[in-house]
Amino acid sequence: MKVAVTGAGGFLGQALVYELLESKHEPVAIIKRESDADEFDDSSLKIICQDLSDKEGCAGIFKDCDAVVHCAALRRDFGSRKEFQKMNVETTRNVMESALKDGVSRVIHISSTAVYGNERNHVVTGEDADYGERIVDLYTRTKIEGEKIVMRMVEHDGLPAIILRPGQIWGPGDRRILPFIVNGLKSKRLVLVNEGGNFLSLSFIDNVIEAIKLAIEKEKAVGETYNITDGLKVTSKRFISDIIAALGIDYKIRNGAYPFLYGVASLTEWYFRLVRRKSRPPFTRYMARFLRYDSFFDISKAIDELGYVPRISYKEGITLVTPYLRSLYYGRK
Repeated sequence: MKVAVTGAGGFLGQALVYELLESKHEPVAIIKRESDADEFDDSSLKIICQDLSDKEGCAGIFKDCDAVVHCAALRRDFGSRKEFQKMNVETTRNVMESALKDGVSRVIHISSTAVYGNERNHVVTGEDADYGERIVDLYTRTKIEGEKIVMRMVEHDGLPAIILRPGQIWGPGDRRILPFIVNGLKSKRLVLVNEGGNFLSLSFIDNVIEAIKLAIEKEKAVGETYNITDGLKVTSKRFISDIIAALGIDYKIRNGAYPFLYGVASLTEWYFRLVRRKSRPPFTRYMARFLRYDSFFDISKAIDELGYVPRISYKEGITLVTPYLRSLYYGRK
């Protein structure tokens, strides 16, 4: 099967392309920057460099493809509204419209459990839950907008799409959550909220890829939405403690009061916007909420309908990610 992968230069997209190659599929890697092509060492791989936010440039790009996996997104918890709107909303609309016009038989849209909102506890939250309402970050807001576009096109235009909602995708090469934790450990600024007792929504990258492959193959999954996580109740404290142990360092985890940390994050974000800093603040309201509220989602629908079973256990995941954690902390050797 010929499968186009948008965002192929990213953490998930790149890993998916390699897995599709090994699975005897014919992936088409769609990247935004020419430099992303350097990440691939397979000369047989078809690579297309195209800014998918350009509607005209996106036209006809999936003409010979059987399926599209839309991984491209701006996955940050801080930035300009224009950037997030362009990547998570406009690009999603262009990809879906092009896939429909080009007659693609299956579209997998990679959404996020973030769309449920992180302003409240989630304990066994299912796919029928409402979207979050008190959204403070543009990532979550625009992922909701993008997902609504896909849903409308499924309902009104017959788009053969499936929506997957992974949690925090982690694993070797992760560019978001693991670097945040390691940088916090290195700077001695990492703290927990409420003793770190909240559950995290972790999705090991191999497990997410397994779900994508199943979604490509399952005919009855079209039009459905699925939560995709590791299915385990892992607390912030356990996750960070296991990372500390994997690094072999001494670090006394401190506890911070949520109202204080949230206030500091709010002021920091306000200052960064005031002076028009393009870099990410060291701590954001999104991260404060991430460390405060439970994020445990029901994956029974994916198990029953897709046949999804997380391939990599939490313990195996920590083992697999240890060399990468050490390279982040100590530097590459």
